[in-house]
Parts: sequence; structure tokens; C-alpha cells
Amino acid sequence: MEGLVIKDDTTTAGVKKSIANNRLEWVDYARGLAILLVVYRHTMVGLRRSGLDVPDLLYSIQEFLLNVRMPVFFLLSGVFLGQSFKKYSAGVIFLKKVKTLLYPYLLWSVILISIQIFLNEYTNSNRTVKDYWYIVAQPRELDHMWYLLALFNTSSLMLLFSRWSLNHMAINVIAAIGLYFFHFYFTDYSLVSDLMYNYIFLVIGVYGFQYVNKWEKIPVSRLVFYFLLAIPIFIAGQLFWLNGIDERYQPLQKWYLLPFLLSILIGCMIYYLASRILFQYGKGKWLGWIGRYSLYIYILHILVISSVRIFFANVLKVDNVYILIFASLILGVIVPVFAYRVIVKYNGFYLFSLEKPRKAI
Repeated sequence: MEGLVIKDDTTTAGVKKSIANNRLEWVDYARGLAILLVVYRHTMVGLRRSGLDVPDLLYSIQEFLLNVRMPVFFLLSGVFLGQSFKKYSAGVIFLKKVKTLLYPYLLWSVILISIQIFLNEYTNSNRTVKDYWYIVAQPRELDHMWYLLALFNTSSLMLLFSRWSLNHMAINVIAAIGLYFFHFYFTDYSLVSDLMYNYIFLVIGVYGFQYVNKWEKIPVSRLVFYFLLAIPIFIAGQLFWLNGIDERYQPLQKWYLLPFLLSILIGCMIYYLASRILFQYGKGKWLGWIGRYSLYIYILHILVISSVRIFFANVLKVDNVYILIFASLILGVIVPVFAYRVIVKYNGFYLFSLEKPRKAI
């Protein structure tokens, strides 16, 4: 994605062109930021579970941002879902979600479980054939793959009542908030709790799409002001969150869910502001490039960083945690992109979707 250098304090021709083409290019920046945090977290957690001494400061960074990175993905997906409602019927959109979310979830869950069973001696997962049942019953037990199913389920719920809910925004938002507050009664059933917890973020994205064009016209200086204003509020909210959760990341008091939600939404706003600022200043174009491949990085990165850890430890005999962190972060992003491009080039797109890509990314 090409960025644009801002020479004045107004919306630029590049941003106007982005709106005219119905393409919100700053979204790729937001996805890029979020997927980097995903790879970072799973790198740190994987290394610590393998017994390596990961520095507390480096580990704490991903803990501090843990509750925000996935809601960002749901909110951005909601923006695109809102965009799709203007073009397609609910049935057409649902079929597309089956092809691009449910299908890769089922396929890659089977692939990853099978690999983990085969390499049980070297991985942290300790898989058995019984774990295949988790694909339909307990997706949270499948490491990162739960997200694809949760996104499919939240999107399907929105589509199920789309004719009604699109015209009754307030009622749908209230219902989504209700699901969010009562999800903790179903935490042992992640198929349900993930839907309930994340639906609010998808809904906000869907309705927020109606105002995106107005937000695109906000001068960059005002964006910077809002960003700086939000940072201390967000930090305070995150510190409250870290001190208000148990070892399962559940609130110590049920009423904590309200300030937790506000902190998450402020964090999502920071993602938005940072992405818009970077895009309008033409900085971090590589971040937008990564964002365009975020889904494929998400699917493959666990396999890559696990392979890096196994190869370094058992073949190269390297256990320096800083080398492992650096190699895992770099290869965990680059290898999935390279693998996807090669696979699609040779018509292997069906490994990721039942829809053939319109063009190479």
C-alpha cells in the first residue's frame, strides 16, 4: 500500500482517492499493528512455556496490550461488513464468510492439530486425537485458531438479524453489550463465550462504518491531538485491567467489565488514530503491506515460530532468548507472506479460501 506525505493540515488527495475508491487504506496499517502484536505475544508465550528465561519487561509488553489487539480485528471486520451491506445481500455475505472464514478454520485446525500430534515430543501443546473434538466444541483450546470461528459466528449473528438490526442500531448495541456482560457465565464453553464477548466490537465496527467518510476528513493535527490526549487515559485503564484480572484474565469483580470495555474501546481508537496518522504522513508503508497479509500471517505464524524454536534448539543448539525472539518475530511475519504468495502463484489458494483471489496482493 502506498502512503502519502502530508504537506498541509487538510485531507489530502490520496485520502480522498481512498474514499472514492471505497478503499480505506489506513485499515491495513491497523491490521499490521495488530498482527505484529499477535506474533509478538505468541513468540513470548511459546518461549516461556518451553522453559526459556524471557525477560519480564519484554513479556509484560504483550500482557499490557493483550485485551485490545483482538477487539481491533473484530472492529475492523465490522467496518468491512458494514461496507458489504451496501453492496450485497445477507445470503451472499454469509456464503462468502463460509468460504473465507469457516473453511480455513476447519482446514487449518485439522492441519495444525495433526502436526502437533506428530511433533508432540518437541512442541508445548501435548496434543492427542481427542483434540480434534475441540474444533467444534472448545475452539479456545486450539491456540489462536479460535479467532476465525469467533469472527464467523459474530458475523453470522449480525447477518441473521441484518434486516432488522441495521434499522435498530440502539437496540442491537444494547443487546451486544448485554452479551458482553454475561459472557463470563459461559467461559467454560468458548464456542459461546467468544461469540458473546466479541459481538459488541463487530457491531461497533458495522455501525461505525456509516461515519467513516466523515472521520476521514479530520485534519491530521487534530488526529495527533486526540492521540496524545487518549494515551494517558488508555495507560491508566490498562493498569486498572492488569490489576483487576485473575490468572485466566477474568475480572475479579463483575462490574470491572464496564471500565474494561471502555479501556478496550479507547485502545481501539488509539489504533485508529495511529493508523490514520501514519498513513497520512506516508510513514510505515511496510506496516500497511503486512496488514494486507494479516489473515495468512495469523493462520501460519504459530507453525513458523514453533518451527523456529525447535530448529534453533535441536539443530543449531542455540538457546539465547534474544536471538530466538528476533528470529521468531522476523520469520513469523515474513515466512507466512512468502508461503502464501508461492502457494497462490501455483493455484493452491484453496488452502486458505474457497474463493480464488481476484489478483495477487
